[in-house]
Amino acid sequence: MTEFNENGVTVRLSVADWNASAGTLVATFTPDETGFHLYSTTLPPQGVEGVGRPTGVRPTGTVTAAGRLTVDAPVRNITVPGVRSALPVYPDGPVTATLPIRATSAGEAKVLISYASCSSTAGCTIPVADRAVALHTSGDSLTFGSG
Repeated sequence: MTEFNENGVTVRLSVADWNASAGTLVATFTPDETGFHLYSTTLPPQGVEGVGRPTGVRPTGTVTAAGRLTVDAPVRNITVPGVRSALPVYPDGPVTATLPIRATSAGEAKVLISYASCSSTAGCTIPVADRAVALHTSGDSLTFGSG
């Protein structure tokens, strides 16, 4: 397990059920302050009319996705002054995303983490785009590294 805190959100990463070079990457995004939400994984990469950034978990290198990213929270649509379209967000508070992964070979990998958090009363934090977290695969093990 590893975690980092950047731009108002703590992200905790772990891998569950690792066996025979496959498992589930678990990423929990917890806003530092109450009243903040994260944007849906389905939000376009540049947001809606420039507002928001999608929550994303993307492996690269010797680790690849083996299924779809799922999130444990329902999506709700909100409206923001000055934006014509609704924005898909998760309820305020932490959300956990899971992604089936598999190692394609032994070696170095990264998980690229993206997100933005906002509050309807306190504004938004600066988005995080492709924050790299290092992984290492070796035989039947996967470990988090620095980087």
